Amino acid sequence: MKYENPLIPYQEIPKYSQVSLQPVELSYKKVLYISWIIAYTALFAILTTLFVLIKPIQIKWLIALVAAVFLIVISVTVAAIEIGFKNKAWALREKDIQFKKGWLFQTTYIIPFNKVQHCELVSGPIGRKFGLASIRINTASSNNIDISIKGLKQETAEQLKAFIMEKMEGYEHQ
Repeated sequence: MKYENPLIPYQEIPKYSQVSLQPVELSYKKVLYISWIIAYTALFAILTTLFVLIKPIQIKWLIALVAAVFLIVISVTVAAIEIGFKNKAWALREKDIQFKKGWLFQTTYIIPFNKVQHCELVSGPIGRKFGLASIRINTASSNNIDISIKGLKQETAEQLKAFIMEKMEGYEHQ
């Protein structure tokens, strides 16, 4: 058998960036804000308690520094939610699923269905309140590339999981 490996001109390489991506649900942004508000409220309560109960750290400059850092962290979180949310999107194709995310560092994952080992539906209490769920896809990649597409409608997530599971079964029988 003769080995062949012909050159493919770069103009003929498929452009994944031309795929029309589906954004996550807008209500997912509310879920993100509520989750972070809960986390930062708990952190604020802990910090306040520490500053009230521990006399040696009741120094004005230390309190001001902690408050400034706290406000900067909250500002970065808001920016990350607003800017990063716009970049969360996914697409389902015949042989793979594509997922894009990121704020400062944007990442696009393309996961072929024949590399998927496990797929699960996940929903937290806040997301359920808004009718949202996530799909977590685990791969057989040596790079341990697993993705979680958060902010899907519950029904969409269920359909997506069923579709992926069906594709996985098709590859198992080949």
